[in-house]
Amino acid sequence: MGATAEDHEPQNKRAKTNRDKSEYLTQAPVDGDSRCHFFVAGKGRYCRLLTKAENKYCGEHMVVSDSGSAKSAMRRVPCPYDPSHSVDLGKLKKHMESLCNSRPPAIRPAFTNIDCNVSLLPPGYAEKSFDECGQLWSEEALAKADARLMVPPGERIYLGTTSSKVFGDLNPSSHEQQARTNSAPLNEATVRRLLRPVVTAYLQSVSATPEDVESAELDDLLELVRLTEDFPVDSCTHSALEERSHAKTNPKHALQQSSLIGHLEKRGLLDKRYAFIEFGAGKGELSVYVHAALNPGPEGSDSSIILVDRKNFRQKYNIGEQDSAAEPLHHRFERIYIDIRDLDLSKIPTLQTIDPATGAIQLRPIVAYSKHLCGAATDLTIKCLERYQQAGGSVAGVAIALCCHQVCKYSMYVDHMHLSTATTHGSGASEWCDSQRDEFQHLTTMSSWAVNAPTPSQSTDDQQQQQQDGQGADQAAHYSGLSFDQRMRAGHAVKRFLDIGRLAFVRQNLGMKDAALVYYTTRSMSPENLALLGTTTTAP
Repeated sequence: MGATAEDHEPQNKRAKTNRDKSEYLTQAPVDGDSRCHFFVAGKGRYCRLLTKAENKYCGEHMVVSDSGSAKSAMRRVPCPYDPSHSVDLGKLKKHMESLCNSRPPAIRPAFTNIDCNVSLLPPGYAEKSFDECGQLWSEEALAKADARLMVPPGERIYLGTTSSKVFGDLNPSSHEQQARTNSAPLNEATVRRLLRPVVTAYLQSVSATPEDVESAELDDLLELVRLTEDFPVDSCTHSALEERSHAKTNPKHALQQSSLIGHLEKRGLLDKRYAFIEFGAGKGELSVYVHAALNPGPEGSDSSIILVDRKNFRQKYNIGEQDSAAEPLHHRFERIYIDIRDLDLSKIPTLQTIDPATGAIQLRPIVAYSKHLCGAATDLTIKCLERYQQAGGSVAGVAIALCCHQVCKYSMYVDHMHLSTATTHGSGASEWCDSQRDEFQHLTTMSSWAVNAPTPSQSTDDQQQQQQDGQGADQAAHYSGLSFDQRMRAGHAVKRFLDIGRLAFVRQNLGMKDAALVYYTTRSMSPENLALLGTTTTAP
């Protein structure tokens, strides 16, 4: 029997209520309104929390209050460990000592090595202060701008004001505002100047360059960019996720995970001799199915699975909930909470073994993998693996699904020599260049245009409407002077140009001569469907 109008009435009423509430929150609070006056830019609405009678802001946003509002405004300061939340100044010491969820451990683990995986540090990084370089350090996500790592636990760094003895002003809003003010906007001339050499380099890498490339216009070069035909397409599957792929209403994550694990199997990397490391693990779902694919059996194995993430997620996946075997028979399933920027794999005890003959420490061979490792985290991971090899370890293979190039960082990108082939500044891989950094930031901004492309799952009408929306008023108003279709192609070329540099680095520095960029799933499953795959021929 079909659903009646009465069946849908409660649902429709809830939808109408949610719409009304959303519209209400986008309207500025008026005098006497008990709503917080803080505008949450990322959500396009005002804060939904209520305030005390005499205040304009809620307790969380009191830190940004103007001097004329609540008398208690100056009592709240940003938390030194995590400036995304604030705390009453009188309770700061206790908050930092025992309450803050972002506080660092009292003793840093042995595998912590600050900024060890950053490819290129700015000049004077060791000597200069936060007051001098805070904006640059914050933009590049370097450790000296991260109070959670650099402030000793329990130190009361605020002395009745919002400034730190070590870092100066820790209020992120002031630095973000300064960064926005100083940032040079992109315009049509700059876009075309930066895009032409990058698009040309990309086309040359995929053997799609026109005969007379020197005289070709940017518009002609963009016509040669193909969104899915520049690298091989290979969607693998693995039986470990077969049941889940059919059980879920939306199987896209399961299909992507199945393909990545299938590629590990295809390259002979699902071997219990290796330790497995998931970078940017999040809740750990992918590793649960890597564990299942290894099929430990009742006898267990010596293999380990290590999950690395800088954040402790709720509702984490647990091998114990997926496996009926007794806990001692599981693979070791270890979580490490640290920024990849500061991770020294060679110091993780699980990866160390003792040679019985000599007593020397030996490092276990590892396999690294990740599903959608955002932006700079991919570069940090590649450098982390290189450092592991330099310390005497072996990286048997990698399988990293790439994404979010718009959050790549100049200081962390693995191959500055590659950048120098298509940027107008920069003379080498070991020299910091402010002009090249500015161009890199512009390129990462343009890379986000690629994910605006309509996916094959959309109907023809939807795709045509999206194209019309982009090529109508948007084309005339867009600062680049490019059409919607041209921007998609330009963004794709920038993303792939950065990935090609990573590929070259992995082949050269990790010794993975067979490394390749492969579309591991369809664009309808994910617009970020490219993976970096590779194996080391000398792996044991």
